[in-house]
Amino acid sequence: MIQKAIIELIEKYQTIIIHHHQNPDCDCIGSQLGLKYLLEATYPKKVVYAVGSHNEKTAFLGNLDKVDDSKYNNALGIIVDVGDYERVDDKRFVNSKALIKIDHHPHTVTNCDIEWVDTAYSSCCEMIIDLAINNNLTMTNKAARVLYSGILTDTGRYYYSAVLPRTFNYGAEVYKYDFDKQALYENIYFKSIKELKFKGFILDEFSSTPNGLGYMKISNDMLEKYEVSTEYAASEVNTLSDIKEIVMWIFFIEYNTLGKIRVEFRSRGPIVNTLAKQFGGGGHSLASGALVDSWEVVDNIIKVADELLGGKDETKRDTENR
Repeated sequence: MIQKAIIELIEKYQTIIIHHHQNPDCDCIGSQLGLKYLLEATYPKKVVYAVGSHNEKTAFLGNLDKVDDSKYNNALGIIVDVGDYERVDDKRFVNSKALIKIDHHPHTVTNCDIEWVDTAYSSCCEMIIDLAINNNLTMTNKAARVLYSGILTDTGRYYYSAVLPRTFNYGAEVYKYDFDKQALYENIYFKSIKELKFKGFILDEFSSTPNGLGYMKISNDMLEKYEVSTEYAASEVNTLSDIKEIVMWIFFIEYNTLGKIRVEFRSRGPIVNTLAKQFGGGGHSLASGALVDSWEVVDNIIKVADELLGGKDETKRDTENR
């Protein structure tokens, strides 16, 4: 029923403006551009924009649009892959005549006209593919390419626990379209020498505790030394994911432009979104984020996380998809 309501609202508007979250990843941009391309192909008389900013890891997916303020006066706004208003990139979405939210993160208060939020989906791209299949939206090579990139990366190449049989089916559904798979993989997974040296630095310098916590503090000086961005450093958080002795791992990256420290929480059992919420963040049960003000707060996060693991409370472990 909610998909039908989404399509009905889309069909009422001539102008549609799609927004994504700050510091976007491939699922974020993939779902945004994928939805844009689907709507353009299905409703060729509508004007559909995808707005916001890229980073170095997502620019290959396609161009985003520049939109005048006046375009919002009679537009439908859609926000994808973002749990709350604060994280939406380009705050002008609030000027839309009506709003739709499509997201696979745990629900927070946003008060859109229609909110399709379902954590059972591995990615927002999987939700967009589902919407397309169930409502006869016109799939194109362009749409399939970006949607495949999001489902591939947000599942860790179909490794993470949120993967369901449907996830494989939908991945196969878009994979059959004509786009350069090898070029896509190269853009997502190939690394430069400086990036590999940075990964080596992480593996050499990370810290761990007997309780199974792994963590890495990355200062601005380190970013400058290895010539990598805050966004790239954050994207390397799963460098610690395959270490047998570690069950929760956290990256702390100095964010000079904001005067903050970016925190990336990951886990393969203990729930981390409740931990992130204690420090002003949020996200999935096994993958969350936050922004904090100081290294003193960072030390407190490490202490709290280690105590959580030391408690060995099995009720705090994620078993939803196991």
